[in-house]
Amino acid sequence: MAVRIGIGLFTGQIPAGSERSFAQEYRDTIELVRLAESVGFDSAWVSEHHGASDGYLPSLLVMCAALAAATSTIRLGTGVILTPFHDPLRLAEDAAVVDQIAGGRLTLGLGIGWRPEEFRMFGVAMSERLARTVEAVAILRLAWTGERFSHRGEVFDLDRVRVTPPPAQPGGPPILLGGYVDAALRRAGELGDGHITDADDLVHVRKAVSLMEEGARSAGRDPAAMHLALMANAFVADEHAWEIAAPGVMHQLGAYEAWDAGHDTPDHDALDAVVTDEHAARRSTAAGTADDVAHALEPIVRSLDVRAEADLIVRLHYPGMAFDDAARAVSLFGDRVIPALRGVGRR
Repeated sequence: MAVRIGIGLFTGQIPAGSERSFAQEYRDTIELVRLAESVGFDSAWVSEHHGASDGYLPSLLVMCAALAAATSTIRLGTGVILTPFHDPLRLAEDAAVVDQIAGGRLTLGLGIGWRPEEFRMFGVAMSERLARTVEAVAILRLAWTGERFSHRGEVFDLDRVRVTPPPAQPGGPPILLGGYVDAALRRAGELGDGHITDADDLVHVRKAVSLMEEGARSAGRDPAAMHLALMANAFVADEHAWEIAAPGVMHQLGAYEAWDAGHDTPDHDALDAVVTDEHAARRSTAAGTADDVAHALEPIVRSLDVRAEADLIVRLHYPGMAFDDAARAVSLFGDRVIPALRGVGRR
């Protein structure tokens, strides 16, 4: 199977000082995904955080349901749901309903979370995040059979429960696990259907694939069947691509730096002083003409091409960006970059 090309991550962020409303941001997200479907994208992905001053999207499956109702063929993915903050039975139910609305088009990316403030907000101990995630994967698998089941674990104790309706996809949506440490990469093969990660460092990606496949083999699973999804920043325009994208890219990357510095907490209740290295941001963002962007993304597509199941997920919309700028980038990418990337490595 050729590498699928996705769009995302959509995060719903609105920087301070922007005149955009969240209603407008969400409507624009739906319209951009509809446009992406019409110009040849294979999937669209959303991302989760909580308690963010810029409104970072907290409710992924709600958004996926809206996207499912507005589209007909494009796959929908979460990159990623922060699993420790979700009751696994409700997560199983919500994912099943979205998958039914979508006609079997949902892929569930799951992560364990990392911001202490989010764990404090939900009253979840960070020491439980791994157990909650591992148990949630097991519960999802059991729940999506449609049969009654019991589960007794370190965190969750379920007695003869049943989740209905089942998802549209037999056995449920594919589960991709995030994470960066070696143990997380092995778990993606042991427990998940694959791994979702950044495409910034292809040396790290090769290591991640090796460990994912090692985990699959240890669990008696087919390592070649493991799904890999890589996320990359990009922006395409006929001219001035970086200048158009830069404010949003700087906010996207700078938000994480601000959280690392303790922003969006009771002690610093704002997401200000969002500062990042513009040269590093530009190096990590394939911005330019269609030819420039296709050339920059080609090595990532080649790295994915050996897998039976693979997605390149390209962000083309950034916090605070005007709809017209994002829509033009989506159209250009669909019309000129996707055709250039199709079949790369299989010629």
